[in-house]
Amino acid sequence: MRKSFVIVLGDHKGAFLEVDRIFSDLALDIVRVSYNKVVDVHTCFVEAEGPERALAAAEEHIRELGLFPSQNHVGTVHLVEFEMRNRPGVLRPTLELIDRFDFNITYFDARVVGEGTPEAVQHVQMGLYVEDERLLEGFVELSNEICPTRLVPYDKTTRILDNNLFYVAFAREMSERFALGEAEEHLVMVNANRIIQNLERTNSDPYRPFDYLRQFANTVAGNRGDAYRENTRVSEFTTAGAAHGARGVRGVLIEPPCGSNTWVFDCDECLLAIDTGYACYREEILSILRERFPDWDERRRELFLTHGDVDHVGCCDLFDRVWAVGRTMDTFRMQLRGEPDWRARNHMHEPYLQITNLATSYRPPWLSNFTCLGRRDEASAALIAPTLDTSTGEPAYLDVPPFHFEVWEGAGGHVRGETVLIDRVQRVCVSGDIFINIHGQTKPQRAFNLLAPFLMTSVDSVPDLEREERKFLFTLLDPGEWQVLGGHGALLEYTRKE
Repeated sequence: MRKSFVIVLGDHKGAFLEVDRIFSDLALDIVRVSYNKVVDVHTCFVEAEGPERALAAAEEHIRELGLFPSQNHVGTVHLVEFEMRNRPGVLRPTLELIDRFDFNITYFDARVVGEGTPEAVQHVQMGLYVEDERLLEGFVELSNEICPTRLVPYDKTTRILDNNLFYVAFAREMSERFALGEAEEHLVMVNANRIIQNLERTNSDPYRPFDYLRQFANTVAGNRGDAYRENTRVSEFTTAGAAHGARGVRGVLIEPPCGSNTWVFDCDECLLAIDTGYACYREEILSILRERFPDWDERRRELFLTHGDVDHVGCCDLFDRVWAVGRTMDTFRMQLRGEPDWRARNHMHEPYLQITNLATSYRPPWLSNFTCLGRRDEASAALIAPTLDTSTGEPAYLDVPPFHFEVWEGAGGHVRGETVLIDRVQRVCVSGDIFINIHGQTKPQRAFNLLAPFLMTSVDSVPDLEREERKFLFTLLDPGEWQVLGGHGALLEYTRKE
């Protein structure tokens, strides 16, 4: 078992050696150590591996030593600007005053206005770490006797002055927004660090991701209740087969402001849904479903999952039966065992997923009501290959009358287990996220879906492979008119030429 610890090292030689003894005495293996010196040279991120009991003992020992970050003793950082004459030694009286008040300088910047003239002045900005806010007013009053002094508002998303507190403050912000517990707040801190480290390797701005994370959090939290309905587009349609002599099927498309589409068909013996969106919107989507299908609670309800991503699978408990291919079910088995799933095995995706799971109240579904449709042949080199029934070895079908869906599975460009359904009579292709109707998204959808690539570098596990799969998808369709049901965006009316 692995566990991540956020530890505040003492400001002295041998500080990490003291921490190492805690783990070595418990026979724990340290598998990852990192810190971000831009943010805080004393905050250390340690990942250790070993028995659960030993990890718990290490956590307790670290807590007893007071090495965990604590909000109880955390102050704030204020940006203060001083206007000084441009001459040697002019800064000393201000520095002496800062020392008298026992403030810590976390940021320093100076610029000269009118350089080379007798009127030249320096505008000096400092980030001052203040533990006792009551002292700040007196400091500014005394500083004004030395030189003009003022407090400056600043945007913490673009200028990181509170270096020592940044991760702690961000984690607390997320904790308060989503009512997280201590352990969950700790996870936010750990994974915020991982996101910064990942994006440093791509030469990206290491702090900009926090702006996107805040936008993500604000969007998820801000679309609860009435806002969900206001920002959700609901439309109805009839399957394209009705224009070709088949008995058409009534369909309803729910496009939420964030999370996947949910498609629902009024079938002969049940209601068939495709994907369910985020778990945190369970009551909101259930309200719309009951409104569009007044007999929702009395009908048998079945669900097909196009893949196992968190934004598609949050409400599996609303259905009597859930259909999925084997590799999608493997996703949930890994999660239930506490192992990284297919998506989380990508180190660029894993920290974003951890924070997403916390923000959207995700819990892995139990598999008691799941039915496996089969598995793609592991040896197949096809971009999209037939899913094979594991008992017969023959191509698998999903039969929910009047639908007779062929079941196809991608090679993992978006994520392993990505599944496509094709009904050649109803002229319907369910594509999941192999194809999404980018140009058919609502404005709230588009704004939200633009955030993930900045935090994951790409929403696809293997972007080049996914692009090839998307092209190949349309070659599976017969000539004529089709309806393509993507994971995000409106229904696509598509005509394949002869």
